[in-house]
Amino acid sequence: MPEGGGRSPPGPPWQFLLRAAMVVTGLTLLLIVDVRGVVFYLAWAMIGLALLSESAAMLVYWRRSRQDRGG
Repeated sequence: MPEGGGRSPPGPPWQFLLRAAMVVTGLTLLLIVDVRGVVFYLAWAMIGLALLSESAAMLVYWRRSRQDRGG
């Protein structure tokens, strides 16, 4: 059993921080820098990838929590 009684470490997980950084960077490029061309699509791809990976992580979490409860 991990130290601390099985609780998660303090602070957000690194995956969340990575997704947040991708969204913030993409939005910054789109809204402040006003990019065009390939960088425009890269900014949207970063935002989309972050949202899709967050959705997948939430689905995995939801399914595992249902399995733990025996449902």
